[in-house]
Amino acid sequence: MNNATGKTPAGNAKSIRAKAMSRRQFLGGSAGVCGAILFALGIGGAASAATNSRGLKGQAAGITKLKDGKLAVDTKKVKSLGKVGGVAPLGTVKGVPAALVRTGASTYVALDLRCTHAGVTVSQAGNEWKCPAHGSVFKLDGAFVAGPAGAPLLKVVTSRKGNVVTVG
Repeated sequence: MNNATGKTPAGNAKSIRAKAMSRRQFLGGSAGVCGAILFALGIGGAASAATNSRGLKGQAAGITKLKDGKLAVDTKKVKSLGKVGGVAPLGTVKGVPAALVRTGASTYVALDLRCTHAGVTVSQAGNEWKCPAHGSVFKLDGAFVAGPAGAPLLKVVTSRKGNVVTVG
């Protein structure tokens, strides 16, 4: 502000406006940060526990981190994969938030849990994935349902040998 006139010089006002963040941008960014923190505290804990080679209880039992950054998931040992529609949160696989979903009697899909709209990590809500930033909704198998994303969740490469699905 110019002390003599009480007005802001035009050049400064323009640069200040250019740097201002809209309410929508702030809320979207804040939701993304909150989602990432919750993911790291909740789902991310499963992957770090999975690296423990001793007998583990619950979700991490049956999940082993491999030297190349991939995860080996023994589908018979991971309780949540015991039925169709079951989900095993994997934390991050090669830097990507991921989950393994049982889609059929003997079929599984690994999903990249970043929303295809803005890259915010989606969260499981019952039998769907929901984006906390802009409200996109996906089926458990990653198929697009509604919202601004307009495309399904990406799949993470998998291979299967017997009961073990390797993700990454």
